[in-house]
Amino acid sequence: MFMKHFCALILLLASVGIASAQAPGVPVYAEGRGARPNAALMEQAKKFHEASALLPMAKVMEQCKRNKCTLALPEEDTQPLPPRERWQRARLSHIRVGAYFLCSKCDKWHLDLAGGYAITADGAVATCAHVVAPPPNMKVGWLVAATEDDVVLPVIEILACDSGTDCAIIRVESDKPLTPLPLGLDVSPGDPVWCFSDPSGKRGFFSEGIVSRFVKRPFLRKKEMADLPEGTDVPKPVWLETTTDWAPGSSGSAVIDACGNCVGHVSEIQTVLEDPLPMRKKKGETAASQQLGTLIVFHQAIGAAEVKALVKNP
Repeated sequence: MFMKHFCALILLLASVGIASAQAPGVPVYAEGRGARPNAALMEQAKKFHEASALLPMAKVMEQCKRNKCTLALPEEDTQPLPPRERWQRARLSHIRVGAYFLCSKCDKWHLDLAGGYAITADGAVATCAHVVAPPPNMKVGWLVAATEDDVVLPVIEILACDSGTDCAIIRVESDKPLTPLPLGLDVSPGDPVWCFSDPSGKRGFFSEGIVSRFVKRPFLRKKEMADLPEGTDVPKPVWLETTTDWAPGSSGSAVIDACGNCVGHVSEIQTVLEDPLPMRKKKGETAASQQLGTLIVFHQAIGAAEVKALVKNP
């Protein structure tokens, strides 16, 4: 009888331990169908839309012509943060940005959010220029933002944007001060960096890596550059390549250093696949149907200096 009660006690204690495995204040994210985006966010976005409190995409595109704004940015931090505080700052500063829109294909409403990060406490948020661009399947739409705690924040305006460097600064309306990240420019290959983002809809993914190298090249594709007027000066932003993990959905999310400064934001991924030509094809198999192995994945962020170039000191 004693052993029976003893085993039951052990099982109870184990179940309590499992239920509270995470530290206090650590969120547990829902996964599976319907978890992206959740119904509460959609309902909030709908209410703001009905109250005419959201910024229409037509105005977004008009305001994206602004290339400078005046902001008082926080000073760069020099004191390294403990790991948990680093994660907490990255999470609290993370602001999801995207479109609430009526789809031209299925005629349903969607909420498509990527990443962003606060750079002032009073509502300035940095992200990618391609994040604030209208979705290709949009019939009508509005730009919105949301906190990590699933509170929708109306976007008031585009403060500055440069599609050539994939940078945008927006202003959101919030009842509470945001947690801003200082912009860090003192970064070198070999430095450790972290990224808090939602890759492929996997909420709250915090990854670690190092800065691999810096490169300078256009953000625009060859076709996009070919469409520009002859003689147009094509910007070539500075990119940080890192070993930090991210995926579609992470765009615009901050890449931070050990002190919690933002040294760049997620912009691209380049996957290098093995060449299919030397591979021996089976009968009836085409090059397109072969399973190609991945040689390497380059994770590329736009340097924080490009965001800072959009800001004039007050």
